[in-house]
Amino acid sequence: MPDDTVAEQTCKAAKAHREVGSLDRAKTLYESVKVSDGDQQCAVEGLKLVAKARQDAAKRVTAGQLLIRSGNLTGARKKFTEALGFDAANAAAEAGIARVTDLSSRPLPTAVSNGDRFYRDWVLPLGRLVGLAVIGLLVLFVLASLSSRWLVKVDAVAWPVWIRRITGSLGALLLLAAAVMAPLFAMFSPFTPTWTQCRIGALVLALVGLGAAGLVFAGARRNTWERWRVLLLALGIVTVTGILLALLVSKPSKPIYDVRLMFVCIALAAIGVLLTAAAFGQNLRLQVEVQEADGTVNAASSDYLLARMKGLGTETPQSLHKSTSTPGSTPLSQIPVEELSVLPAGKVVGALTRVLFALRPDRTWRARVTFVDDDRLAAALFRNGRHAASAVFSRPDLWLPTDNQKDPAKAQMLTCAAAFILTQLSEVHEELQDGLYGARQWKSVALQVIASSKSLLADDENRVATRARLLAKAVDTDPGNELARFEYLWVAHEHTPYEEMDFHAFARAIDHQYDLSRVKEVFDDREGWMPLKIRILYSSATQWLNAWIGGGTDADRAAMLTSARDSAKELDRLCDTGQVSWKSKELRRLQAAMHPHARVLVACLDAVQDTTTAGGRAGNATAQHSHEDGPASPRLAYDHACLHMFTAQRRNLKADARRQEWEYAIEDLRHALVTEKDKKDAQGDPCFTELRSDRRFQELVGTQPTATAATPPDGSA
Repeated sequence: MPDDTVAEQTCKAAKAHREVGSLDRAKTLYESVKVSDGDQQCAVEGLKLVAKARQDAAKRVTAGQLLIRSGNLTGARKKFTEALGFDAANAAAEAGIARVTDLSSRPLPTAVSNGDRFYRDWVLPLGRLVGLAVIGLLVLFVLASLSSRWLVKVDAVAWPVWIRRITGSLGALLLLAAAVMAPLFAMFSPFTPTWTQCRIGALVLALVGLGAAGLVFAGARRNTWERWRVLLLALGIVTVTGILLALLVSKPSKPIYDVRLMFVCIALAAIGVLLTAAAFGQNLRLQVEVQEADGTVNAASSDYLLARMKGLGTETPQSLHKSTSTPGSTPLSQIPVEELSVLPAGKVVGALTRVLFALRPDRTWRARVTFVDDDRLAAALFRNGRHAASAVFSRPDLWLPTDNQKDPAKAQMLTCAAAFILTQLSEVHEELQDGLYGARQWKSVALQVIASSKSLLADDENRVATRARLLAKAVDTDPGNELARFEYLWVAHEHTPYEEMDFHAFARAIDHQYDLSRVKEVFDDREGWMPLKIRILYSSATQWLNAWIGGGTDADRAAMLTSARDSAKELDRLCDTGQVSWKSKELRRLQAAMHPHARVLVACLDAVQDTTTAGGRAGNATAQHSHEDGPASPRLAYDHACLHMFTAQRRNLKADARRQEWEYAIEDLRHALVTEKDKKDAQGDPCFTELRSDRRFQELVGTQPTATAATPPDGSA
């Protein structure tokens, strides 16, 4: 049998040292084997076994430390002894045995000693872990805030809400994982990195990078995805670099698996920063600030602008005056309240707040409005700290009337600023466009809101002419502003006396504008358009009904009823909670307020149908009285009075039943006619033509009573 080579002899000696736990000596011997000594394969295998022995020893040391924390000293000593069997020079195992010996020599544990041990072994390290994780998370969020101004361009259209939420959630998850894992791995060493874990980390990094790129392409529009090329390029560089560093080839004798995993963690954290910056850089959150000419913050004006940003357009006339409007508000702004904030007043507090918000990635938009003087104002809008838009405007430029009162004039200018900010935001956040009813020019929105507001125009003899002029300017400035067009149409007829109004022409004009508008084509999911659609349908149905009362040929009157019924049926559908369920709370309130009016309108048309149909069905003795169905508003009582008068004209209705309808109509009018304006409207309303000679009606509306009171017809067909 041939003698062993030098290599084999050296490997045998190294093996003996390895088996007794002298890993350092064994490693030295294995590394001393040279090519001239013979086959080096035994040395290569031996080095692998040395590395495995070190890993086995490290695992048992970790297990022993966990057993100490749980109080199992016997099991901990056993684990540390096994670790020394693998690696006799393992300092951590020796320290563990010393720790077990020290704890075993102590007296029996008490509540105080257990509390001290719990604080030392759990509270203190976990507190440090949480503290370091919070600091790391804050640092990463600040980096995301600073990055958003370069990643998100000021005119980039915001992604759909669901994509922004997924992107922000994924980014926040990656930041949280990076902030927690860095101190966790350094403090507790939960596992020993291996080549398999490095490959898994590279695979996870590749999947996350591809998913992030997919979100960017899904969120960006086809014609604007180039605006996100910086984000896509950064994601690609980070992902590819992280994968390459994780899969670097190293010498088997010098594994650097922990460094490779560190590269993976850094790359994932960088992707988290990029995704968080992209998501928060598209938020709708807005902070407003109003300054005087000297630079001081005006808290009252800031609060007013903040309120205007939420309730722009809610001062549109609310009453059902001549059937041109509906109850409830018609807000142009769809910005949620929680997305709005105001910069605190005060130089010190304001300066500190600016610094704080500059580092917040979720505070995307800032608006600064400055009064140059009482008639001129400058507005600037910033997105992620970068200038997005600005405008300088004055009262003469906006065709606003001269107002000697300073406060209303300032309110008008702040309303213009709110319209400017809102239309600029709608260019980026397209979900806001529904509430603007097609308007794209802020001047048109501002003029329409001022003309329709009760508090922004002086209540004098020129108010009607001023409203009409401002609304005309609003339509001229932006013909696509559907609300301004219909407001202009309504204001032209609003103050026309009933006896002079051409109801047929008015109804035809409403339907003609409705057929030409985008309002008719929108689906129910476009909730922002629904308040205007409800107003138009109610106005159309009532004006066609008034036109039918005015007379005409049988064919014309039949066509009027058909048009009125079409509008009323669609109105009733939109206001019926059983058929349409709205998400918006404000729209649900409008729906609940308007549904009783829609039902009364449909009932009026049913009564009219019985009146015009020969041999129609016999009417009930009485219609349902409004006060029997619960408390009725004055406007609803007015509608019920109309319903009773239409019911009284049904064919085959007995004289007693017809007289009862008159009584109910008078009772409802007593509840509805409160102001002089209400009485004047009722006096000329076509619904009450037959009541005008009734003494009780004459007393209600304030006309001179005639000598005898009128009575209902005898009920003959």
